[in-house]
Amino acid sequence: MPQVETTFSDSERANFDRDGYVVARNLLDTEYVAYITAECEAALEKEAQVGKLAHLNQRRLLKYEPFLELIEHPALIGRHKAFFGNQVQLLQADLVCQRAGHKAPERAWHRDFSFPGDNVLSVNTIIYLDPMTDDRGPTYVVPGSHRGRALPPDDESKHLPRSDEVPIHAEPGDALFFNSAIWHSGGIIDTEGSRRGLYLYYGHWWMKRYREGDLDLPWQAFTNASEQRQQLLGVKMPHPDLHMYPLD
Repeated sequence: MPQVETTFSDSERANFDRDGYVVARNLLDTEYVAYITAECEAALEKEAQVGKLAHLNQRRLLKYEPFLELIEHPALIGRHKAFFGNQVQLLQADLVCQRAGHKAPERAWHRDFSFPGDNVLSVNTIIYLDPMTDDRGPTYVVPGSHRGRALPPDDESKHLPRSDEVPIHAEPGDALFFNSAIWHSGGIIDTEGSRRGLYLYYGHWWMKRYREGDLDLPWQAFTNASEQRQQLLGVKMPHPDLHMYPLD
């Protein structure tokens, strides 16, 4: 694997802390993007996910070695260690593919995680495999909404654009890192082609996986698993006492 950048710059980390998100450009190079995109399409076909909305959760995605390799990619692990030190754990992994013609609300504002406090407890990472333009339904975020207890609206405005929203425009290989508490939403795909993304959720090792029914990991994920992989998958503690600091 060619040498890659494995850390946030000081300005990127400052932007994340202030706004709740940051985009890492060219996280994956062109060759790797082509490779992992082909593996995504192969996995979708093997798992009979060929409709306008296709989704593989971690029970099905992590059967395949290319995605196990991806969750350990130095560009991902290094950046998440900036948040969680050596306690970093993979909480969830999903492949989502939306094809042209998929019908969805224009917005569906939500938080993936809500817990009061100033420290980030979990981070979502979306790796984009297609250009994210306005007509491809980019991710929208509300900067600063990761702070405090306020929840997204639960009335009809939940499905409406907001004056303070920011669209995330991205190219294949770019990655969006965002605090799981930020208000965010997908848009509507209104063009030919696909909107494909890998959604990887990382957090502290002492946290539990979520989404009932998705908790079990496939046996293939543990075959000849390295110590780092066992730790990422939550079966090997990184330290005898997880309350001890520093986390490095």
